[in-house]
Amino acid sequence: MTERENFFIAYNHGKPAWVPNFYEAYAPMGASVLNNQGDFMKGGRDMFGVKWICTEDTGWQAIADPYEHVLEDITEWKKYIEFPDLDAMDWEGAAARDLARVDRNEKVVACFGMEGNFNRLQSLMGTCEALIAMLEEPEAVYEFFEAHTKFKCKTIEKIAKYYKPDIYVNGDDICSSDGMFFSKSMYNDLIKPFEMMLGKTAINCGLILEHHVCGKADAIIPDIIETGATIWQTAQIMNDLKKIKAEYGDRLLIHGGWDSTGPHNFDGCTEEMVRAATRKALDDYAQDGNFALFPIVMGDPAKADIAQRRFWVCDECHRYSEQMYK
Repeated sequence: MTERENFFIAYNHGKPAWVPNFYEAYAPMGASVLNNQGDFMKGGRDMFGVKWICTEDTGWQAIADPYEHVLEDITEWKKYIEFPDLDAMDWEGAAARDLARVDRNEKVVACFGMEGNFNRLQSLMGTCEALIAMLEEPEAVYEFFEAHTKFKCKTIEKIAKYYKPDIYVNGDDICSSDGMFFSKSMYNDLIKPFEMMLGKTAINCGLILEHHVCGKADAIIPDIIETGATIWQTAQIMNDLKKIKAEYGDRLLIHGGWDSTGPHNFDGCTEEMVRAATRKALDDYAQDGNFALFPIVMGDPAKADIAQRRFWVCDECHRYSEQMYK
């Protein structure tokens, strides 16, 4: 059985031969034709002029430069934000390049979308300034989000045509470890309408919709499902995943379950610590199937210790869950 076949058993709410995990089951990618966060693992300017920082200290994850803003006043966004011409981009060439080493028979092809509306506003203005804009100028924020969403919808159509992925990952990290960055009413007014548009576009293109949101997102699980999403990543443990799985497990695959803050995830951890954390995640959430592990192993995958840690997670996930299901 291939990783792809095994994943789709879990996706269809069954008990697979082993618990699929992100590192082995997925072929993840972004469309390289879109300069969304500068150069991969290097940073730099993106297509909106935002400067991204990407270093070993960030685990090679890109963050927008907090000291430099493209947009100071949301009411003037039309003066400073220009949406690139998607039709002028070489989508065919980018897809050929990005998919060159992907075995569609073995892996699930998942294309990650651009920055979500809130994350894009953060990158343009800064986090505090974005939150203030949402509170003080909701009409201007709505107008920008609407324009940005229409742009993103067109990227989804391009991705569907040229990449033909199995999954479109729609993400917007709007939560911290203890809840949303803003009220549920603000989410309903400014975020959800556009998540609905994005979800409808992806589904109309024949794609599985997977929603990405880190942190404590249990308050919006029904809303995520309403957008058409049938998978939720990274489903972190500050949420009551057992309750969510029991209530929504027939409609939503939990793709997560990893304790990203434990000592097994930092320098100095031992092999047994990593393997024990993997077993705990499977014991807690995978007993009856209908689960995929999303282990967040931070760091440069080219470094031997990070690659080793990822191997321990993948190896233990496969071995332990295979015995569990037998």
